[in-house]
Amino acid sequence: MHIAIVRTEFNRARGGAERYAVALARIWLEQGHRITVVCAKHEPADAQGMEVVTVSRPGILGPFKHRWFASRAGDAAKSVGAEAVLCLARAYPGHVMRLGDGLHRAWLGARYPDLGQRRRALLNPRHRELLKLERQMFLPGRFQLYVANSAMIRRAVVHMYGVDPDRVVVIPNGVDARRFSLECRARRVVTRASQGISPAAPLVLFSGMDFRRKGLPEAVRGFVALARSRPDAVFACVGPGDTAEARALLRQAGLEGSARFVDHTDAVGDWYAAADVFVLPTMHDPSANAVTECLACGTPVITSTENGARQHLRNGVNGWLLASRGNAAELAQRAALLLANAPRPEVVAQSGALISTHENARLVLETLVRAAAMQRALSPDAIEPPVLDEPLPQGAALESARWLGRLHAAGWRGLSFELAGRMRWHFSRRGGGPGDALLELAGPFVAAAVHREGFSRTRLLRWLRAYLWALQDSRRNLHEAARQLSGE
Repeated sequence: MHIAIVRTEFNRARGGAERYAVALARIWLEQGHRITVVCAKHEPADAQGMEVVTVSRPGILGPFKHRWFASRAGDAAKSVGAEAVLCLARAYPGHVMRLGDGLHRAWLGARYPDLGQRRRALLNPRHRELLKLERQMFLPGRFQLYVANSAMIRRAVVHMYGVDPDRVVVIPNGVDARRFSLECRARRVVTRASQGISPAAPLVLFSGMDFRRKGLPEAVRGFVALARSRPDAVFACVGPGDTAEARALLRQAGLEGSARFVDHTDAVGDWYAAADVFVLPTMHDPSANAVTECLACGTPVITSTENGARQHLRNGVNGWLLASRGNAAELAQRAALLLANAPRPEVVAQSGALISTHENARLVLETLVRAAAMQRALSPDAIEPPVLDEPLPQGAALESARWLGRLHAAGWRGLSFELAGRMRWHFSRRGGGPGDALLELAGPFVAAAVHREGFSRTRLLRWLRAYLWALQDSRRNLHEAARQLSGE
């Protein structure tokens, strides 16, 4: 199968998202698939054996570079003749988009919980441009399916952008067992000794790339609170980033000697295994790889509810979820519980419902194949006869919406509606543009809403959402369509 993969930078050294893109492409390449990478920059060694199409992303455009890249990368992916297009970056159109970078709208809400702060933040053109681009990515017709790496992100995209829930598939991040497993625990003593940490010392670990978003200051405050009852505890921060605030907090508490900062390591799995507790009070994370990787190494995790990886945690079994990520006392209490009653590493690893990188690649490929088939099914020749008999029970409502959307997309018009124990929808003629589809729907749509028992406004919106996604008309969003139908 010829697969086009879109990613802004195709370089595993850049971060977790880029590492995922390279690993996924290499797995598929080894399985015999033809891979074309569409990107702005790439590392030749990472793209070896693949075709590369470069799309500019001029820095001189400032905040407008994101939209510049988005549409051009999508068009470039279409032009290579791939059977399926997977977008791992903010770009469109394609068959599947994986939401590994999360939602900027959700991040803004977490970063600026106060409405006034959020409005002031929107004066920044970067935020405005990213939100405009995000709205474009979730319009009907941009993609057939979306892949979320957590149930949290699936709920967010359905709630914030009106995406049909049936088009959002949850596939958790995969864990590379070659780098993260219980076998790493055999090197606990050596790893600790490299930083002068006693084998018996309780070790609290933090690791990440973006320290502010991942919650390093909050982790340090929690450690300071923990140290009051466990003065023998040691704090370690692994990864590159700004540690000035963290060091200042430790200095004020007189705990500088109880902390270690490791800027870079090629064996982060050994550090996960060397720790007794891993803390990640992140501000917002679609699903932090560090959580699943750490669990695979047998170390319990404490993280915030704003982390999609919370789906892998079982409170008191393999870690804890924080009710408030900024509550240092709560973090210290949870850490103390895990230190006093350390769960067995095997239980930690097995209770997280983890999957491997190869299993993740298999599930994403299955989703990509299904999305490509859905796209082919939009061909007028593949559309069903223009008559549908629908039983009155509620269960059939969404299917009727999708059926009507597919027929309208194929150009069928002259829609009429009958109600006599069953709903009967039928079309009388072929030929029409997308502009008149929604107007034609108004009569039958309102009739269905009036006659269907319990067809509330919420259910009405769900019905319309299913219709719009089947129609694949990217010029309208859900709320605009609802206003048009209601005559507002």
